[in-house]
Amino acid sequence: MTIRLRHVLPGLATILSVLTLACQSTPTARPPAPAPADIAAPASAPPAGVAPQAAYVRWLVERSMLHQAELTARQYSGQGRLWQRPYAEPQPRAASALASVWFTAYPPSHITRPGESVLRSLGDPNLWRIFQEIGVTGMHTGPMKRAGGIRGREYTPTVDGNFDRISTDIDPRFGSDEEYRSMVRHARQNGAVIIGDIIPGHSGKGADFRLAERGYGDYPGLYHMVEIRPIDWGVLPPVPAGKDSINLEPEAVDELKARGYIVGRLPRTIFYEKGVKETDWSATDAVTGVDGKTRRWVYLHYFKEGQPSFNWLDPTFAAPRLVTGDALHSLDTLGERMLRLDANGFLGIEVGSGNGPAWSEGHPLSVTANELIAGLVRKLGGFTFQE
Repeated sequence: MTIRLRHVLPGLATILSVLTLACQSTPTARPPAPAPADIAAPASAPPAGVAPQAAYVRWLVERSMLHQAELTARQYSGQGRLWQRPYAEPQPRAASALASVWFTAYPPSHITRPGESVLRSLGDPNLWRIFQEIGVTGMHTGPMKRAGGIRGREYTPTVDGNFDRISTDIDPRFGSDEEYRSMVRHARQNGAVIIGDIIPGHSGKGADFRLAERGYGDYPGLYHMVEIRPIDWGVLPPVPAGKDSINLEPEAVDELKARGYIVGRLPRTIFYEKGVKETDWSATDAVTGVDGKTRRWVYLHYFKEGQPSFNWLDPTFAAPRLVTGDALHSLDTLGERMLRLDANGFLGIEVGSGNGPAWSEGHPLSVTANELIAGLVRKLGGFTFQE
């Protein structure tokens, strides 16, 4: 279960608590930030000069998780159902009473009958009757929502076992949304629950990321991504043909930090591979935005290049909105009762002291963000647990 909420909720100790701590810390010397006059504000709609892009932007918005989260959230605001359950304290006894014996499935490795989808197999009524006989009261499915990326209007495959989510829709490789709900019903009929996942730290390069690249609305605020002024593009390597980004070498990361763009190197590089991922930062190719301006961005990815990291403390609060919308969808639309929080220790990052690495693990913002997710899930009668 998640860490005790009592340390976060009293008073104003939500996201604002992190801001307060930051205000109390000893200031350190920082290079001046790039002049804001050179950075155009994110556009909310294509101007007349770039109207041909408008249809594509609409297509992306309709498929974006942030847009779907906003539509979902409106169904809950101002409703009494959010005030029927206690949510401040973790409830491990209640969670274990709901499901104390689990079967854990990993969708890509599940072997089905010929012509049968993974979800039809996992939702087989005979399977659930057997589970009931042997005392299995929960199934953790692993990540089953669509993952990977979008290039143009084509979906690209996952780069990390569906842990690069780009949609609330079930991945068609595993079955359909209706098959998922059927599995939930068969589980419930046999005294069991389905346990899902949310991924609060990053997404894939889906519609949300493509809109962020185009400077559309709140989407740039979803990610730890920074627009690099054209005068500084010389620091960025060219993107090879057929790719949409390139990993930065340590020297480029150091230079961008010195010029006031990013927080610099992290204490460790997960998935390090010489010539492939030498740092946790990558640069996009030049992308024309909805306002007609061409931009290059540098973005953070704790994991693979195709998993851009969410920014949990952007003024738009776009990332918390997206993640909570995904949780609401899992609980109410799909019918899950528990959610695993994947890679949930990487939700806060800030510049380190002196010339040291960034503070990117064990950050108070990670605790705060996890508490917010857990509290909302408990408000709706569900439970969370950490990876």
